[in-house]
Amino acid sequence: MTILQSHIKILWGRAASRCAFPDCKIQLTQDSQSTSKSFSIGEQAHIVAKESNHLRGDSILTPDERDSYDNLILLCPSHHTIIDKNPQDYPVEKLHSLKTDHELWVEQNLSQTVDLNQQARDIIYTSLIDSAVEFCHFSQWKNWTFRPLLPIPQWSSELIKNFEDFRVKVLKTDFPGTLTELESSVKTLSILLYNATQVFYKHCEIKKDSNGNLFYEGVQFYKIPKHDTDQYRKLGQEFDDWVEECHQLIIDATKAANWFREVVRRDINPMFFATEGKFIATYPWQSELAHQYLLPEYTQEEKDSLPDSLLEND
Repeated sequence: MTILQSHIKILWGRAASRCAFPDCKIQLTQDSQSTSKSFSIGEQAHIVAKESNHLRGDSILTPDERDSYDNLILLCPSHHTIIDKNPQDYPVEKLHSLKTDHELWVEQNLSQTVDLNQQARDIIYTSLIDSAVEFCHFSQWKNWTFRPLLPIPQWSSELIKNFEDFRVKVLKTDFPGTLTELESSVKTLSILLYNATQVFYKHCEIKKDSNGNLFYEGVQFYKIPKHDTDQYRKLGQEFDDWVEECHQLIIDATKAANWFREVVRRDINPMFFATEGKFIATYPWQSELAHQYLLPEYTQEEKDSLPDSLLEND
């Protein structure tokens, strides 16, 4: 489970981007000396540990609850280290108290002018990021890409529905126009995943696996019942072209996912899929037991043309 961007925004906002440790209150966003951009030095620390076998990890909280705003406290790197190295001095109850005291201090001492436009922009962007993580199955990317990249592509019905829902979500979004590269990358991702489902739909049929779960599998439409060498060759080439197009859209979508991850880490949250790393596609090689792992990424020239080049081709 990854911490939702909406929860991160709430945490940073209520902490006023300051360390919650008493007598610290250091500002956790700094201006870069070499560029005009700001960067973050803050760390979202778990109160009850993320893993149950860690210190402060013994709890009935679910994995989702452990990654929620209620179980997070904002700290500077130094005090995060101090707390983790002295768990006996900083039990769960004390950390909750530190967080509550800090947020009360923020409310009472820091006069903040509410920028409704900025709040709206934050909500829109964090909602898009959270939707991408959920609907595009980022945490399972390496695994789910295997079946669509088979010599005869297969898709789960859940993936197809999720990608269609994600495309609708992006189409309906009233983009603020401030983080333009983020907007371009998320539009590109939604278009490619949706296009992949629509191309696959042209030649597939629904089936059930051994557990009774529904999935879609490509139809080998070149296998005609009558003997017609020319027609068989023609349909065989069309089938090969269709499979190649299905595969290429998955590879291109992986490029878009890596672009999206890069921009979110640069402009929103440096920790976004930082430990998980880049997205790779699992390509069957010679047999289903032998895999190739592909790490496709866009060139800068390709990024500059997207998503307009995709929309022109629709």
